[in-house]
Amino acid sequence: MKIVDFEKAIDALGVQGLEILEFKTPNGSEVRECFAKMGDLVWLKWDASGRGFRFDQESDVEGCISSDHAAYLDYRRDKDFDLKFD
Repeated sequence: MKIVDFEKAIDALGVQGLEILEFKTPNGSEVRECFAKMGDLVWLKWDASGRGFRFDQESDVEGCISSDHAAYLDYRRDKDFDLKFD
């Protein structure tokens, strides 16, 4: 899928306070992974198929994880964030 497809599908989720951090694209057009942050403690990731993954940061280490390191978190599968492409 292309970045614009991911953006539309993410908007369709209707998640408030979601900040897209980065699109990883191997060739500049097709998305391999997408990373986002929801609030201060929840990090999200989508794979190339739009399957959702989530990482919940502990509140006592709030601010310790940088957006630069979103790809290295221990995400868990979360079907609530799966994307639907038209």
